[in-house]
Amino acid sequence: MDQLIQAFGIDVKLIIIQILNFGILLGLLGYFLYKPLLKVLADREEKIAQGIKDAESAAGAKASADEEKKGILSAAHKDAEEVGTKAKNYADEKAAVIASEAQTKAESIIKNAEAKSVEMQEQARKDSEAEIAKLAVLAAEKVLKA
Repeated sequence: MDQLIQAFGIDVKLIIIQILNFGILLGLLGYFLYKPLLKVLADREEKIAQGIKDAESAAGAKASADEEKKGILSAAHKDAEEVGTKAKNYADEKAAVIASEAQTKAESIIKNAEAKSVEMQEQARKDSEAEIAKLAVLAAEKVLKA
């Protein structure tokens, strides 16, 4: 076997040193490169998992905000309807009061007009009686003079 090794030019000491160097290099690479690389990958995986959790919680918050928005809009519509109903009722009451006041004023004006009409008729009758009396006196004078 020694002849075979010498025939190919293989040096056993050199191979052992190469194996030791490879082992040392493998140990150093594992310590200085592989472990930090695994740590970076683990950190990245943790960040991705946290991002997914945050996205899920944001989706849940958005859904609850949407529900709250719907509730608020529903309450606002309900309040708006109540305000509209109250405004209509108030307007109807005011219209009824105004109509009643207008009716009262109209009746008062009609009564005043009727009273003035009666007064004017009475005054016209008195004036006509006085005129008739004057005419009767004038006619009597003319008859007596003639």
